[in-house]
Amino acid sequence: MDIIFREYGAIIRRKWGWFLVVMLGISAGAGIEILVPLYYKDIANGLILPYSATTHTLLLHSLLIIAGLFGLKWLGWRALELGMIMFQSWGLNQLDKRCFDVLIKQRYVFFENNFAGSLVKQANRFIKAFETTIDWLIFEFYGNLLQVSIAFVIFYQQQPQFALYFLLWVIVFLGFSGGYLVWKLRYDVLVAEMDSKLGGAYADNISNIFILKSFALESRESANIGTIADESYRKRNIAWLLTFVLFAVQSLMVFGIELLLLYLMIGKWQDGTFEIGEFVLFQTVLLILIRHLWDFGMNFRRFFNVLADAREMSDVFRQADIEQDQTRTQAHTISAGDIRIEDMGFAYGGSGLFSGFNLHIRPGEKVALVGHSGSGKTSLTKLLFRFVDPQAGRILFDGVDAQDFTLASLRGQISLVPQQPELFHRSIRDNITLGKEIPEERLREVAQQARALAFIDKLPKGFDTLVGERGVKLSGGEKQRVAIARAFLEDAPIVVLDEATSALDSLTEQQIQVAIFELIENKTAIVIAHRLATILRMDRIIVLENGQIIEQGTHAELLALRGKYYDMWQHQSGEFLNTD
Repeated sequence: MDIIFREYGAIIRRKWGWFLVVMLGISAGAGIEILVPLYYKDIANGLILPYSATTHTLLLHSLLIIAGLFGLKWLGWRALELGMIMFQSWGLNQLDKRCFDVLIKQRYVFFENNFAGSLVKQANRFIKAFETTIDWLIFEFYGNLLQVSIAFVIFYQQQPQFALYFLLWVIVFLGFSGGYLVWKLRYDVLVAEMDSKLGGAYADNISNIFILKSFALESRESANIGTIADESYRKRNIAWLLTFVLFAVQSLMVFGIELLLLYLMIGKWQDGTFEIGEFVLFQTVLLILIRHLWDFGMNFRRFFNVLADAREMSDVFRQADIEQDQTRTQAHTISAGDIRIEDMGFAYGGSGLFSGFNLHIRPGEKVALVGHSGSGKTSLTKLLFRFVDPQAGRILFDGVDAQDFTLASLRGQISLVPQQPELFHRSIRDNITLGKEIPEERLREVAQQARALAFIDKLPKGFDTLVGERGVKLSGGEKQRVAIARAFLEDAPIVVLDEATSALDSLTEQQIQVAIFELIENKTAIVIAHRLATILRMDRIIVLENGQIIEQGTHAELLALRGKYYDMWQHQSGEFLNTD
């Protein structure tokens, strides 16, 4: 909860002016509500007296004071509402931005290990919890504390014994409610975790709807969702039954204090030391307080529920291993495109991959990486982009350590054309420009270079056509050509291609191959190859196995060695590498 109150507290500090308006408003509104019954007492005592001009004047005077107090109460609540609007809406806006910033600063591996749907749910719950938490702290905690304090002073002035009994009851009521809900929090946390798990399972299936339907997995995945939903139901039922017990005990405590005070009032009346006005005062104040304290118990449950809901996102805030630039980093410029890897060591979760790895890629050199799955091709790409960092050794670009680059400057100078490009649910224009303002002529030029202009011009809205979530409205080849157009526009000195023509038909592939070589003509290029036929024109082919370079050379040189590359070439079928 430290993260929750730290983040919410920062919003209060930054918007303290409107928060002060809120506190003044609740003080006026809640405080006056308890003071008004004092004048009900005077009116009640006056009404039981015979009519006289003096009594009539006193009654009208009390009525005038009550009217004035109601006016101040109205102003207090209006100030409170205005302050809450200005304070809370701004706070939600800041948390929207803050949660996104925290999420995108996580390392790439974090997103590999978490469902996107779960992360979105966690962020949304953390943001929405702000409104409930602030409401509870202002209305329930501070408002009730203020009213109980004023009520105790009033009771003590009228009947000290009643006041002490009332204070003892409040302590027991709040102590039991708070302690019980703190104990119950563990069950609320389990409910929140299952909610995230269920949301993640939903998102996983919906985002892979093509696979689900094409493999007729509806029944199997429905059963899987059903199992998670049933587990969520069981844990939610336990939490709700515990809430049922809480409400039952709180109800008995409310009835108990009401009956006790009525009994004491009757005793005081019997002794002749209790006025009808005091009865009106005590009953009115008690009704107000019991209503508010009952709401306090109800909302105390909601308060702990939202804390449980926000707890998962709090763990993300607590992550120390995030992407961030160090003080020494600068926006260095890569001009030549020289890449040097020196004595690099890297392991995934204690499982070693690279050890003492060395590789030098000269400026403008076109290098292909080949090897079976697990050989290190993809990991090497992640290391170049600093999605992950080596545990030993270093990677240098134009002689500058990758650790000395700001992340934005490094990644902005390496273009990636992935095997399966994912697009934003935006227009084709936005997916190519990625937010840059460029002339229409330049946009059409890069689309033409990527051999994408023909299909874009045929779309209903051309470049302004929405591509759907992750680009589902486009074919695989069309998505890949959009990604290649993006690389042409970026014009980075280093280009990484992850089998960038694998999703294209043979005719389009031939056209794209020309575009690809135009793209990398004066650049350093790293091609991750799954089909060996696509890398025959590379300056150098590097064969990886278990994180080590076992062979390197041109296509002809490697065939002449009759080693691993030769075997891979011989085992190809239809230009695809047989990885059995």
